Amino acid sequence: MNAHIATLPRGRATRFDAWIQRHPHWWTAAFAFAVLAVAFAALAFFDDRTFNGVSVWVKPFKFALSIAVYFGTLAWYAPLMPNGYFEARRGRRLIALPIVCAALEIAYIAIQADRVQASHFNQTSPFYAAMYALMGVGAFALIGVCAWIGWVVLRERGTRDPYAFAVAIGLFMTVLLGGGFGTYMAEHLSHWVGGTPSDAGGWGFFKWSRDGGDLRVAHFFGMHAMQVVPVIGAAATRLTSRGRAIVIVVLAACAYAALTTFTFIQALQGRPFV
Repeated sequence: MNAHIATLPRGRATRFDAWIQRHPHWWTAAFAFAVLAVAFAALAFFDDRTFNGVSVWVKPFKFALSIAVYFGTLAWYAPLMPNGYFEARRGRRLIALPIVCAALEIAYIAIQADRVQASHFNQTSPFYAAMYALMGVGAFALIGVCAWIGWVVLRERGTRDPYAFAVAIGLFMTVLLGGGFGTYMAEHLSHWVGGTPSDAGGWGFFKWSRDGGDLRVAHFFGMHAMQVVPVIGAAATRLTSRGRAIVIVVLAACAYAALTTFTFIQALQGRPFV
């Protein structure tokens, strides 16, 4: 391992402090968006207005929760970056970019929810179309940060550390799968493919369509490759040798990509995930 690459100190309490101190900005962002998610959930409980068959606050809640997980994940991976990286100008940009984009996106989503108006796929006026385009730019910036971190981790650690390798692969998969399927959905101007265009009666927490295709399924699986693949890598690192762990990570990544692609094809055929 190169001398300039950060290593975590031994000891559970010390290690936890090191994780927090290494990237307090992203941990703070994760906490803030989690609090927002709780606030939106409370609003959904007291506000009986609906949009697409569910509470107007369901979308802000889900997005705030998703962004909280996103920032928590980035903060967790931050110690894999080289020492001093976040103190440099490029590192400070890496810190600020996703926070600014996520804050603007959730603000617009919440404002539109309160106005009982669509934030996504809304092109009913030039202003809404422009805002939708700006949201797309922000989304690309968020997944672009994943590519940025993945590249730096892979460049610095390569395959010497199977867990770091899994983190890099998971981040790249999020860009390709989550970003790719999200782009298709954005251009389609709807996540429904056939079926009832309503979230009422949708499947579980996600409200995925039960009687038609739903592009949100593939987008969801793609976006969470950044958590799933590293978890498998962490388990493989503990249970087997470095070489075998790398093979397991590659096979798991291929299997996960195949599953995610299957859900995309399934949606295009107008078939529900469940």
